Amino acid sequence: MLNVSQKIADEFGSKRGLLRFLVFGIKNSFGHYKKATKVDLRDVRRLVFICSGNICRSPFGEEVSKVNDFEAVSYGLHCRGGDPAFEKTLHFSKELGYDLHAHRSQHISNYEPKTNDLLVVMEPAHLLELERLFPESKKVLIGILSSQRTVYLHDPYNTNDYFFLKCLRSIEIATKKLITQVGNQK
Repeated sequence: MLNVSQKIADEFGSKRGLLRFLVFGIKNSFGHYKKATKVDLRDVRRLVFICSGNICRSPFGEEVSKVNDFEAVSYGLHCRGGDPAFEKTLHFSKELGYDLHAHRSQHISNYEPKTNDLLVVMEPAHLLELERLFPESKKVLIGILSSQRTVYLHDPYNTNDYFFLKCLRSIEIATKKLITQVGNQK
């Protein structure tokens, strides 16, 4: 039988991940993120995946999108740029059928908005930063489209293998669902 700490690590990534999941979930239940969970997808032509370091979540979302023939790019809010995908990202993305070996991180300052972009955000803290940087851009919290239907998708960087793979699977499911929804709006 798994102990409580192991269950938390497997389901939420860490104790901090559990706390953020709960806090952001409560805020969401009061409609705090409604604008980023109910998005008009008409005219979306490119998905712009954004996370902290652009070495785990956002490059994986970008690759899933591209493999499914939908234009995409990814950026990090807190990265220097030029770094390859994290080793675990490379390993688990390959296990899921994706190749991220060519990926190099890009800082958000290199982002040039296009009219038909949709900013695909991993967590509410990133959403707040992006609201300041790009207030007119459409934004969606990707976790709301995952099987967990959450507004917070914890950074898997320092998590165990079980959670890391679970996180990438959530991004894969949500990205495919988003592409289908965008296609249904055309």
